[in-house]
Amino acid sequence: MQISVIDVGQPTTHASANGRSYEMIEVAYKNENGQIQQKKLMSFKNPDVYKQALTWEKGATVHIQAEKNEKGYWEWIGLGDVPVASASPSSQPSKSNSNTRVTGSNYETKEERAVRQVMIVRQSSISSAVSALTASNNVPSSNDILSLAKEFEDYVMGNTTVNKADGGVDNFEDDVPF
Repeated sequence: MQISVIDVGQPTTHASANGRSYEMIEVAYKNENGQIQQKKLMSFKNPDVYKQALTWEKGATVHIQAEKNEKGYWEWIGLGDVPVASASPSSQPSKSNSNTRVTGSNYETKEERAVRQVMIVRQSSISSAVSALTASNNVPSSNDILSLAKEFEDYVMGNTTVNKADGGVDNFEDDVPF
Protein backbone atom coordinates (compact mmCIF):
# COMPACT_ATOMS: atom_id res chain seq x y z
CA MET A 1 0.00 0.00 0.00
CA GLN A 2 1.18 3.48 -0.71
CA ILE A 3 0.83 6.19 1.92
CA SER A 4 1.44 9.91 2.04
CA VAL A 5 3.06 10.97 5.32
CA ILE A 6 1.31 13.83 7.10
CA ASP A 7 3.35 13.82 10.30
CA VAL A 8 5.78 11.66 12.24
CA GLY A 9 5.68 12.20 16.00
CA GLN A 10 8.68 12.36 18.30
CA PRO A 11 9.83 9.03 19.73
CA THR A 12 8.62 8.36 23.25
CA THR A 13 10.11 5.79 25.62
CA HIS A 14 7.86 3.26 27.35
CA ALA A 15 8.48 0.41 29.77
CA SER A 16 7.09 -3.02 28.94
CA ALA A 17 5.63 -5.47 31.48
CA ASN A 18 8.94 -7.32 31.69
CA GLY A 19 10.83 -4.14 32.61
CA ARG A 20 12.49 -3.55 29.26
CA SER A 21 12.06 -0.20 27.57
CA TYR A 22 11.10 0.47 23.98
CA GLU A 23 10.42 3.47 21.80
CA MET A 24 7.23 4.33 20.00
CA ILE A 25 6.33 6.86 17.33
CA GLU A 26 2.98 7.77 15.83
CA VAL A 27 2.71 8.26 12.08
CA ALA A 28 -0.22 10.23 10.66
CA TYR A 29 -0.77 9.46 6.98
CA LYS A 30 -3.21 9.43 4.09
CA ASN A 31 -3.95 5.99 2.69
CA GLU A 32 -4.51 5.16 -0.99
CA ASN A 33 -8.20 6.12 -0.67
CA GLY A 34 -7.34 9.57 0.70
CA GLN A 35 -8.45 8.71 4.25
CA ILE A 36 -6.37 10.11 7.10
CA GLN A 37 -5.19 7.42 9.50
CA GLN A 38 -2.69 6.96 12.29
CA LYS A 39 -0.29 4.12 13.03
CA LYS A 40 1.76 3.49 16.16
CA LEU A 41 5.15 1.92 15.44
CA MET A 42 7.22 0.24 18.16
CA SER A 43 10.98 -0.13 18.04
CA PHE A 44 10.81 -3.87 18.86
CA LYS A 45 8.18 -4.71 16.23
CA ASN A 46 9.70 -4.59 12.71
CA PRO A 47 12.70 -2.43 13.65
CA ASP A 48 13.59 -1.71 10.00
CA VAL A 49 10.24 -0.03 9.40
CA TYR A 50 10.56 1.86 12.69
CA LYS A 51 14.06 3.15 11.86
CA GLN A 52 13.02 4.20 8.37
CA ALA A 53 9.89 5.95 9.70
CA LEU A 54 12.10 8.14 11.90
CA THR A 55 13.55 9.65 8.71
CA TRP A 56 10.24 10.34 6.94
CA GLU A 57 9.33 13.94 6.35
CA LYS A 58 5.95 15.56 5.94
CA GLY A 59 4.64 14.94 2.43
CA ALA A 60 6.81 11.88 1.74
CA THR A 61 5.19 9.07 -0.26
CA VAL A 62 6.10 5.60 1.04
CA HIS A 63 5.25 2.10 -0.14
CA ILE A 64 4.40 -0.11 2.85
CA GLN A 65 4.10 -3.88 2.99
CA ALA A 66 1.36 -4.83 5.43
CA GLU A 67 -0.29 -8.02 6.63
CA LYS A 68 -2.85 -8.93 9.26
CA ASN A 69 -1.55 -10.40 12.49
CA GLU A 70 -3.21 -13.22 14.44
CA LYS A 71 -5.52 -10.72 16.18
CA GLY A 72 -6.71 -9.28 12.85
CA TYR A 73 -4.79 -5.99 13.03
CA TRP A 74 -2.72 -4.68 10.12
CA GLU A 75 1.02 -4.69 10.84
CA TRP A 76 3.58 -2.85 8.74
CA ILE A 77 6.10 -5.59 8.05
CA GLY A 78 8.38 -3.87 5.58
CA LEU A 79 8.95 -1.26 2.98
CA GLY A 80 8.13 -2.03 -0.62
CA ASP A 81 10.38 -1.82 -3.60
CA VAL A 82 8.90 1.55 -4.54
CA PRO A 83 11.45 4.17 -3.49
CA VAL A 84 10.56 6.79 -0.92
CA ALA A 85 9.68 9.99 -2.75
CA SER A 86 8.84 13.53 -1.79
CA ALA A 87 5.40 15.02 -2.22
CA SER A 88 6.62 17.47 -4.85
CA PRO A 89 4.85 17.19 -8.19
CA SER A 90 6.27 14.37 -10.23
CA SER A 91 6.84 14.24 -13.95
CA GLN A 92 5.97 10.54 -13.95
CA PRO A 93 2.49 9.60 -15.12
CA SER A 94 0.04 8.25 -12.59
CA LYS A 95 0.14 4.48 -12.14
CA SER A 96 -3.61 4.20 -11.58
CA ASN A 97 -5.54 2.12 -14.07
CA SER A 98 -8.09 4.40 -15.69
CA ASN A 99 -10.07 1.39 -16.95
CA THR A 100 -11.13 0.39 -13.45
CA ARG A 101 -12.08 3.81 -12.13
CA VAL A 102 -15.66 4.98 -12.40
CA THR A 103 -15.61 8.58 -13.54
CA GLY A 104 -19.35 9.21 -13.70
CA SER A 105 -22.45 8.04 -12.00
CA ASN A 106 -23.69 4.61 -12.90
CA TYR A 107 -27.04 5.09 -11.16
CA GLU A 108 -30.23 5.21 -13.18
CA THR A 109 -31.56 8.63 -14.09
CA LYS A 110 -35.05 9.68 -13.07
CA GLU A 111 -36.31 8.89 -16.57
CA GLU A 112 -34.66 5.46 -16.62
CA ARG A 113 -36.21 4.60 -13.25
CA ALA A 114 -39.66 5.64 -14.56
CA VAL A 115 -39.28 3.41 -17.63
CA ARG A 116 -38.12 0.51 -15.47
CA GLN A 117 -41.10 0.98 -13.14
CA VAL A 118 -43.52 0.83 -16.10
CA MET A 119 -41.87 -2.40 -17.28
CA ILE A 120 -42.23 -3.92 -13.81
CA VAL A 121 -45.92 -2.94 -13.65
CA ARG A 122 -46.52 -4.38 -17.15
CA GLN A 123 -44.83 -7.66 -16.26
CA SER A 124 -46.84 -7.93 -13.06
CA SER A 125 -50.06 -7.03 -14.90
CA ILE A 126 -49.50 -9.75 -17.51
CA SER A 127 -48.83 -12.30 -14.77
CA SER A 128 -52.00 -11.25 -12.93
CA ALA A 129 -54.04 -11.36 -16.15
CA VAL A 130 -52.84 -14.90 -16.91
CA SER A 131 -53.73 -15.97 -13.36
CA ALA A 132 -57.18 -14.38 -13.55
CA LEU A 133 -58.05 -15.77 -16.98
CA THR A 134 -56.81 -19.32 -16.34
CA ALA A 135 -58.66 -19.59 -13.03
CA SER A 136 -61.80 -20.68 -14.92
CA ASN A 137 -59.89 -23.53 -16.64
CA ASN A 138 -60.22 -21.80 -20.03
CA VAL A 139 -57.29 -21.30 -22.34
CA PRO A 140 -57.23 -17.54 -22.94
CA SER A 141 -55.92 -16.01 -26.13
CA SER A 142 -52.92 -13.71 -26.02
CA ASN A 143 -55.19 -10.80 -27.01
CA ASP A 144 -57.44 -11.50 -24.01
CA ILE A 145 -54.40 -11.64 -21.71
CA LEU A 146 -52.88 -8.43 -23.07
CA SER A 147 -56.23 -6.63 -22.97
CA LEU A 148 -56.80 -7.48 -19.31
CA ALA A 149 -53.13 -6.75 -18.51
CA LYS A 150 -53.53 -3.30 -20.09
CA GLU A 151 -56.55 -2.65 -17.85
CA PHE A 152 -54.53 -3.67 -14.79
CA GLU A 153 -51.60 -1.53 -15.88
CA ASP A 154 -53.81 1.50 -16.48
CA TYR A 155 -55.39 1.11 -13.07
CA VAL A 156 -52.04 0.75 -11.28
CA MET A 157 -50.52 3.69 -13.14
CA GLY A 158 -53.53 5.87 -12.32
CA ASN A 159 -54.76 6.17 -15.91
CA THR A 160 -58.28 5.03 -14.97
CA THR A 161 -60.38 5.40 -11.87
CA VAL A 162 -62.86 3.11 -10.23
CA ASN A 163 -65.97 5.05 -9.25
CA LYS A 164 -69.07 4.25 -7.27
CA ALA A 165 -71.14 3.53 -10.37
CA ASP A 166 -68.76 0.69 -11.31
CA GLY A 167 -69.19 -0.91 -7.90
CA GLY A 168 -65.60 -0.14 -6.94
CA VAL A 169 -64.04 0.41 -3.57
CA ASP A 170 -65.60 3.85 -3.28
CA ASN A 171 -69.08 2.30 -3.35
CA PHE A 172 -68.97 1.16 0.30
CA GLU A 173 -71.08 2.94 2.86
CA ASP A 174 -69.22 4.71 5.58
CA ASP A 175 -69.63 2.28 8.48
CA VAL A 176 -67.52 4.20 10.98
CA PRO A 177 -69.79 6.44 13.10
CA PHE A 178 -68.57 9.91 14.00
